[in-house]
Amino acid sequence: MSIRPSIIFVVLALLPSCLSECRFPDFLQTQGEGPSWFVTYHNKEVSISVNHTKMIIKECRNKGHVQCQEYERHCAVPHGGSRFLVREYVKDRSTYETEITYRCIQFLRRSKSVVQVRITLYNAKDSSDSLCNENHLVLDQYPMISREHATEVNECPAIGGYDFKLYHYGEQTPLCDDIFLPLRIESDCTHHEGIKLYFRRRNCSNLFVGRDLKIDPLQAEPVEIRCVASWQYNKYTFAIVKWRGTPKFWCIRVTYLNDKIDEMYVYFSGICPSNNKNYERMLILKHFKTHYVTGICADQNMKCSYHHCSTYKDKCKLSCALCEPEMEEKSCSFPHAYYGRWNSLHPTTSALEITNDTLTYNNMKWECVESKSNNRLEIFGRHALKLKFSNGCYPRYMCTEIEHPTTSVIRYRTGKELFWPIDSIDDVCEERFFDYRPTFAETSGIARTSGPWVYFIKDSPEYVNCNLPWYIKNSAFFEMYDNKNQLANQGCLSYDNESPGHVLQLYYTYQNLQQEWNVQTQKTFVCIASIKIIGENDVLITHNIDEGVYMCWTFVQDRYRNYVYIFNAKNCGNGTNKQLVFFSAQKYIAMLVLRKNSTVCDLIGNKDTIITRRSDDALSNLTENNIGSLAFRPHLAISLLLYISLMYNLR
Repeated sequence: MSIRPSIIFVVLALLPSCLSECRFPDFLQTQGEGPSWFVTYHNKEVSISVNHTKMIIKECRNKGHVQCQEYERHCAVPHGGSRFLVREYVKDRSTYETEITYRCIQFLRRSKSVVQVRITLYNAKDSSDSLCNENHLVLDQYPMISREHATEVNECPAIGGYDFKLYHYGEQTPLCDDIFLPLRIESDCTHHEGIKLYFRRRNCSNLFVGRDLKIDPLQAEPVEIRCVASWQYNKYTFAIVKWRGTPKFWCIRVTYLNDKIDEMYVYFSGICPSNNKNYERMLILKHFKTHYVTGICADQNMKCSYHHCSTYKDKCKLSCALCEPEMEEKSCSFPHAYYGRWNSLHPTTSALEITNDTLTYNNMKWECVESKSNNRLEIFGRHALKLKFSNGCYPRYMCTEIEHPTTSVIRYRTGKELFWPIDSIDDVCEERFFDYRPTFAETSGIARTSGPWVYFIKDSPEYVNCNLPWYIKNSAFFEMYDNKNQLANQGCLSYDNESPGHVLQLYYTYQNLQQEWNVQTQKTFVCIASIKIIGENDVLITHNIDEGVYMCWTFVQDRYRNYVYIFNAKNCGNGTNKQLVFFSAQKYIAMLVLRKNSTVCDLIGNKDTIITRRSDDALSNLTENNIGSLAFRPHLAISLLLYISLMYNLR
């Protein structure tokens, strides 16, 4: 086949225009229905949708009579560095005629959810590349914010803990001031944790959140804000933050002096200015001081002294010698069996490393502590932990409960994280701080103290006897259902509690044309842990050596059937095992319904001669991603055999 020269000429002529198509950046594009970007000015709300080369903008005034205007910007010429010459189409409301003008826009990406814009202030009647000259572009101080990525978390503009004073713009008298209970901020004490603001004065937090506290401010939770973007511009560090109690976003501007935080401006209107003018709804944080605290008995204020003990002794425990031995802390140690590195069975949870007196989890090293009264909490499997900081953040305390059911497995959970000051180390491990409350507990009778747990396993685990419940027979026929309660397979569960007692096998069976049962393939599991928990179902943790997959099994019985629920290992500790089965939105991978009396599995005794074929990819790993594979559809395999037989007979 020959190609006409004229066709080649047309293609070559069109190629430069195709390659130079002006398209807005991928990070701006709207996914699904728009709009996806929003800007809140002092007098109008703007929503923006971006679709390849076109930007649709809707502006609505939020003061007085609400008026909205919609117009479009089309990408005309790219200038590099996310800078574009755009063609703007605005329809006149009275004449309905469309006016076409030109502007230059540069998009500055601050995070997935925050973009700033540099734009020419005037609209030109004619297109000119000079519009994109640097001196023509002005920064819009109100960022574009995407609610699609509103859950994003980024670093904050300050790290550490500080006492501070709070001011209105231009005023010299601090707000909510107290010499013995100063206002306090803790920012990113741990990785991407966000900012906590402690006001400690009734009706003081409403300066930030717009409402009065109805409870004792000393016992109230701090105002928590999350940093969704952080960047530097000129001499300032900016951040867009979101308070968890409102859909609105604030802007924070921080200045540093000699690498230390000097001032923090909070703009509740969302503007991020580079000048020091007074703006609507803003507060200023100044006079930051670092108060280092290392132990439970430290004073709450750096100005504590003995002559304050008559009035402020509850704030000056160290200076007033009020820290009694049962309140003081000392180091403790973990049982030797816990030492080493333990890998989590949950894919998003980091490993656990335990030494004599420290526990490292999620890159944070906690110290084992106990009171000097030596109340040995480890007899209950619990240890109090302390997390110390060198950046001015106050210490934190937490209780961990560790159980060691087998040599290769530990299960682990923690209580609520407490912030200094606390009254006593012994209080940290009180049951109320393990505040897990199972769903339907009152009607189902599930113990509220159980779960949630995380299971950890050694690098080179040892196998144990599976020790199945007494009502699970050594060989039982099953029907397998997926988590949509669809019949997926059938076969035999085989377990020998003598030799070797650490092996479980699932045989997937089918009936041939003569209605004889045969084994299609088999899966072998070795038992890593067999856990008997009082008041709950048994838990079995297995490892499929061929496929490297860990799973959890739990068992239930009624008058007519026995049931085996198989879970991904990541779901193993989500509540009690009864919850896993009944109240976990059917997160199991597969459910086996076992017949109590069955002769179908007699063929397993001759399994070595009966297995007709073995295919490594014929059977899924029993994971959520592969639940629909051929192995879970035995009727397909049978149909295939029938089809082959039919074709053979037709020859």
